[in-house]
Amino acid sequence: MIIAIVIGALIQLFATNSHSFSSVHQKILHTNKTTLLLGNAVYGLENKSVDLAELLKDFNLDNDLRRLLKKEKVEILYTEVTSIDFDEAAESIAEEEATSGENDGQTFIEEAAEATNTLEIGRTTLKIGEQTSSFLRVKFQ
Repeated sequence: MIIAIVIGALIQLFATNSHSFSSVHQKILHTNKTTLLLGNAVYGLENKSVDLAELLKDFNLDNDLRRLLKKEKVEILYTEVTSIDFDEAAESIAEEEATSGENDGQTFIEEAAEATNTLEIGRTTLKIGEQTSSFLRVKFQ
């Protein structure tokens, strides 16, 4: 009777550990797939549905691996969090300088026109099956 209880407890322990290992393994695989998008400058700034092989089209991959990745569909969702237009900010600062009499403001507007015009911060969400990952992306225009 004692041996049966010990064997039952060991089987229960093995099943729990096996399930935990499987869950961690799936999370690691999902994280690896997410890093494919992080290193890809083409995708992630718009909504799109692609397969994983499309994200890796510029890489030299084994044909078997490429076929395996084509089966995995990825949905990329992009949401703009905030956007800063530096042209509008430069004009308002130039107007303040012109009204205070310190400067005519024209020089500041010209310098701002040469700089980056827009800073956009957005959230990219990568959905693969039932798993999702999100991260922030910064885009200068």
